[in-house]
Amino acid sequence: MPTHTMHSHTDFLLITLSYLIAATSAYIAIELAGRVKTATNRSKHVWLIAGGSILGLGIWSMHFVAMLGHGTLKDATYSFPLVFLSVIIAMIGCILGFYLVSRQMSRESFVLGGFLMGSAIAGMHYVGIAALQGMTLQYHLGYVLLSILIAIAASWTALWIGFFSRYAKQQMMIQTKVFFAFVMGIAIFGMHHVGMLGLKFRMIPSFTSDQVIEPTMLLTLVSVVTLFLFIVFFASVLFDLQLRKRDLVQATILESTEDGVVTTNPDGTIQYANSLFYHFFPERHLYLTEHSSALCLDVPNHTRQILHVDKCILEVVNHPLKGENLNQTLWFFRNITDQVSSQRQLEYLAFHDRLTDLPNRDKVTLFIEEQIKQAIPISCLALSVDRWRFLSDMLGHQGVESLILQIAERLQSVIHEKDVLARLDSSEFLVILSDERSQLATQKAEKCYAALSQPFDIDGTVITLTMRAGISHYPEDTTIAQELIEYAKLAMHASFNEAQHTIKEFKIENRNDILRTVQIEKFMTEALETEEFELVYQPKIMVATEQMIGVEVLARWTHDELGFVSPAEFIPVAENTGAIHALGDWVLRTACLRWVAWQDVTPGPFSIAVNVSPLQFASQKFLMRVEAILAETGMDPMYLELEITESAALSYETTTYDKLARLQELGIRVSLDDFGTGYSSFKQLRSLPIQLLKIDRSFISSLFDGKNQQAIVQSMIQLGHNLEMEVLIEGVETIEQADWLAREGCDYFQGYYFSRPLKEEDLFRYLRMLRSNGSA
Repeated sequence: MPTHTMHSHTDFLLITLSYLIAATSAYIAIELAGRVKTATNRSKHVWLIAGGSILGLGIWSMHFVAMLGHGTLKDATYSFPLVFLSVIIAMIGCILGFYLVSRQMSRESFVLGGFLMGSAIAGMHYVGIAALQGMTLQYHLGYVLLSILIAIAASWTALWIGFFSRYAKQQMMIQTKVFFAFVMGIAIFGMHHVGMLGLKFRMIPSFTSDQVIEPTMLLTLVSVVTLFLFIVFFASVLFDLQLRKRDLVQATILESTEDGVVTTNPDGTIQYANSLFYHFFPERHLYLTEHSSALCLDVPNHTRQILHVDKCILEVVNHPLKGENLNQTLWFFRNITDQVSSQRQLEYLAFHDRLTDLPNRDKVTLFIEEQIKQAIPISCLALSVDRWRFLSDMLGHQGVESLILQIAERLQSVIHEKDVLARLDSSEFLVILSDERSQLATQKAEKCYAALSQPFDIDGTVITLTMRAGISHYPEDTTIAQELIEYAKLAMHASFNEAQHTIKEFKIENRNDILRTVQIEKFMTEALETEEFELVYQPKIMVATEQMIGVEVLARWTHDELGFVSPAEFIPVAENTGAIHALGDWVLRTACLRWVAWQDVTPGPFSIAVNVSPLQFASQKFLMRVEAILAETGMDPMYLELEITESAALSYETTTYDKLARLQELGIRVSLDDFGTGYSSFKQLRSLPIQLLKIDRSFISSLFDGKNQQAIVQSMIQLGHNLEMEVLIEGVETIEQADWLAREGCDYFQGYYFSRPLKEEDLFRYLRMLRSNGSA
């Protein structure tokens, strides 16, 4: 009997159909593998069984359609038990392969799953061959082994495409699925035909059996399975298209959001992630697994946490998705880098000085509160620059900013790294010393003085600063941060009534005295508006005639709460706050108005002398104000005398000379007040248009303590006369002082020996008394 091989009598229609079945099965397998990856635990088993069964059925159907396509086997019958066994082997092998890989995405599960799946496909093939009835079969070992290897390779390919490839990590396009399906179809189809090439069989005559499947019945069975596969194929394509439409809408929404959006399984496996998420998390990032397929974050549900990912700051929040067989987590990642940066910038601006970048009052208050919570001793050192209003008027806005920056730089250079330097106000700084360094506040103040004692160069203008300092302590003075700062400032403000370079410690028993200074500052503006100030007049006496030739105008203030406030109290405060300009203008205007009113009641005019603060004199608007007041009041400038301190007259000589010369042009007399307390030279005095030297009272009080003191006063009187100036001595309180000064050629007296400062009505009584005594 002849032996047959598989080289001839081939039905190409059935062979082509068998390939299409293989490709269709591969497509469905790829589709179902994706369903297995994204399924929940409950539905995963359903998709595993469905996917493995469909792939097994498809390969089995392909095998028997191809068998029917071989002409030599068209009348062959098949053993029903073996045919049934072959389909079971194919389905179980494919299900096991899917299960092993989907349970644990590892190299070991991939290798083992592909091997079991390929072996099962090869087993199905050869069990199907063994199902042939009425013939003896002979196999070629080489072709058999090759077909098995092809089956295993095809299985590995299918599992890699469905579970491990980069296509499996994102939604695969239909065109890509079809391409891979045709490639896998070729592999499966090739495995079958390689196995058939090594098959030889011989027909057994007169063979009969009860458990056989006739070709017609097999064709019907295979046709039904094939039809089912194609129905499933087209259904999956339609289903895939619907899913893609839905996913397109969802993806468009999710891609357009400003958040990175991710859904994960309970084990962290990423089911979906928009492109922004992968932009936030580059591949192999710390928060992702090696293959970027699982999210490794421990964030409680419904809570917000901050993640630092490279240079980005992300806000992450998650929401569990429960119900409808869902057991996933929805994650939102929002880039808040700019928001945090803006917030930090706002916080920085809120707690730091704009110009110097030093901590401001709010920042240093928080620091002090934290130290107090830990019971750490603190010393608070407040520093303030003298004559700040004067400097502001003189230097202008840019010059003042340059000066502040230089001051901050010098203070920072002497601040220990453990100390805190802050800027409270335009001219006020604060130094906080903690723990054992709190005992060094006085020494630190002295170092700050030393640092600022060197001249400053502001755009070519050289100036020298003087400062005040106040110190408060925790816990000795207070346990409240705000009060600690205020007490240091109170002590500092109180030092304005004392000598320069004063370091004043806050003492709780002196709190009321210190608060008085602050209250003076508080009520001064109101006092100027309501004209609470009043003028008194101290006579000036000509030595030769002992008659009053003029008065010095002095301001006095009595407040409802403060009582009498002496000039020694309110003048420094006015200079420090800038109120000196308004106060000085009020004094000058009121004095001029009173002089004009007196002309109707006095037999002859006499001069009035008005003190000018150094801050007023330094102002660029000083001359303009004087001229405006003269025009407004009608005051005759020939009877107006302006008293300018020695320190003010000798500062910035060029501008000083111009101002004094203009006053002289107006007919205003200028006297140099407090002469002897400064450091003027003969050359400086000779160059200035000054008509009167006013020797300070400190030289007269000790006139008879020694010949040296008398020699000094004699030389000062002589100096004034040599400069062709008149000389006035203030502070004359005894007849001995008056007689001695008269013998030395002094021109004018002023002091309590002749008269205290008088109110207006008392002044006229005094004037009448002098004239009556003179006529007698």
